[in-house]
Parts: sequence; C-alpha cells; structure tokens
Amino acid sequence: MYQIGAILHGLFDFYSQGKKTKYAIILYKDKNDFILTTFTTSQARSGTENPLHGANPSKADPKSYVFKAKVEIGLKPDGKPFWFNKDTTIVPDYGLSLKSIDEFNAKVEHLEKVCQLHPTEYIELVYVLYKSRKTSLQYKVYFSKILEDLHSIE
Repeated sequence: MYQIGAILHGLFDFYSQGKKTKYAIILYKDKNDFILTTFTTSQARSGTENPLHGANPSKADPKSYVFKAKVEIGLKPDGKPFWFNKDTTIVPDYGLSLKSIDEFNAKVEHLEKVCQLHPTEYIELVYVLYKSRKTSLQYKVYFSKILEDLHSIE
C-alpha cells in the first residue's frame, strides 16, 4: 500500500479542522518506513486561470501540478484506469508531510489504496515539487534524491 506513487484515500483527522475525506500521494519512502506524502485539493490553487494537465503555469516556474478531470493518471488495484472526477491540484505549500507509517496511520480511518500513478505522472509531479520556489528546502532534499535515483537508473 505504501509504494511510491500510490494514491491513498481515507478519512483524515486534521484536529482543529475536524475529519476530512482526502487523497494522499506517497512521494517517498525510506528504509525505516518513513513516508513523505502530499494531500490533494480540488480548490482552484493552480496559479493560473486556465490550468493544464501537469505543471502550472510552466515547467520553468511551476506553482502547482494539476491532474485534469477524467484524464487517466494511473491504475486502480484491479488494473482499471484511474482518474479524478474534478480537476485536482498538488501545491507545494499545502499538505506535504514526513512521518512514520505508524504516525500516518494513527490519523486516518478507512484507508485504502485507490491508484498507482503511471511512472511519467509520478516523475513529473516530483519534478514540479522540486522546481517550485514555494517548496520548503526541507522537502527539496528528498525530491532531489528521488530525481537523482531515477536518473541513475536510466
């Protein structure tokens, strides 16, 4: 369930904001079972008026990554195509979190894996988060390592 590129869905406890049904994407997992995740939002936070699928507003200066509605981005556990029903955005200043799997699980109910991102979607998402000026240096280190590891495989 906790493979990189997995999209998980569940009821997350945000304490002061209450519980919300959210999607989380596993961006990184280390050998000690710590995971770096990000939450998605369906709010209009792309940084552009007419967002495209992928980096927005551009790869040169990205402010977000948008999964356009009804565009296949990966596969469900049963092998069928997965997409979001609404435009769904990842922004570097919302929802990034690094914690142990136990800590992550303690704040969620009814967790299920709903998708495994296609490799190109995963790589593009990580690249956007790495390139964005809004991403905290704390997380850029992980994105840099992911991209270096992927480059060494090629």
